[in-house]
Amino acid sequence: MRPRGAAARDGRPGRPFFYLRRAPAQAAPSDAALPPAAWHALALAGLLAALGLAVLARDMLCLTAPGCAEGAHWHAMDLAVQQWFAHHRPPAWLGPVAAFTHRGHVGWTAALSVAVLLWLLWRREGLRAGAWLLGTAGVGLWIRAIKGFVARPRPEAGWVSEGGYSFPSGHSAGTLVLYGMLAWLLAGGLPRHWRAAVWGVALALGLSIGASRVMLRVHFASDVLAGWLLGLAWLALVVCTAEWARARR
Repeated sequence: MRPRGAAARDGRPGRPFFYLRRAPAQAAPSDAALPPAAWHALALAGLLAALGLAVLARDMLCLTAPGCAEGAHWHAMDLAVQQWFAHHRPPAWLGPVAAFTHRGHVGWTAALSVAVLLWLLWRREGLRAGAWLLGTAGVGLWIRAIKGFVARPRPEAGWVSEGGYSFPSGHSAGTLVLYGMLAWLLAGGLPRHWRAAVWGVALALGLSIGASRVMLRVHFASDVLAGWLLGLAWLALVVCTAEWARARR
């Protein structure tokens, strides 16, 4: 007769219990775009960005209030940056910069947002589709609300025509969220050594499009800084909430 434990050793009757015992060691690696330590750090960065944006918005309101000097240092910085670009711009810079800044135009960003949303819905990825919609549409609502609340006029004599209020820069906030969310979606399906490169490209696009708004004199430097802070705060909130929900599932 075979020993009682032989069935478990040769993998027939006892095989399911064998795999249950080995399951933790054989589990597939997670395809999460951010490990827990990374999205915890992102959450902290988003909180600090939200606080910085609140302080900056308060100072901008003081620029139009009589007897308030809280925003004077921002006004001085804006003038210094404008003067620096006026004296150091290359001769043929206007055309390429004006073309590049359209990577943050509402028409382009809306078309890309809809295309990605449809792709996620087609793949039946409800959590990421909801996060994408909340991130890209929500930042637009924040931009409109803060612009109307602060009501800061745009710089005079801009190199391209733009309407509406100046603070915060919608291109800066919108592109940081758009390309940051896109990097978050792509990074989960890439090898780990490619993920940093994807996040780096998204960050470079967001920062360079924001800088182009100052070069074209359609925003002050403080408007662009506020846009980056708003974009980082909203991106952190949406991505960290989605990662938390993913971990809970």
